[in-house]
Amino acid sequence: MGKKQSDIPEDVNKELESPKFGKPTEITASGYILDINDKDNKVDIQTYEPVSGTTILEGLSISKKIQLNDLEKGTVYQFKLDELKAPLSKKTIEYLKEQGIMMDVIIQFELKEVKTIDENSETT
Repeated sequence: MGKKQSDIPEDVNKELESPKFGKPTEITASGYILDINDKDNKVDIQTYEPVSGTTILEGLSISKKIQLNDLEKGTVYQFKLDELKAPLSKKTIEYLKEQGIMMDVIIQFELKEVKTIDENSETT
């Protein structure tokens, strides 16, 4: 049986709340914006190619170079993302496994650059 959430060991809880991210890896993907959160300065995007096993990335932090007012939902963009990974300790991995959660790393994405893809400029 899994433990109750209130029984999370303090060191496991600390690791999950404050992950230690390594150096970012830059990823380029094309897709479009699903939602813009002006209040938190974050966006949700959908990519055409899977990024870390998924095509929907939610709650992305945005570089200060990007103006939210310049972004439009549904427009096709080329995104430059920083992928940050924080590997989890064996103790945390085992604890999560006991809870029925299979996870060995925390991944966070930051949106660094956005470039509009002009689909009308292609000639056939």
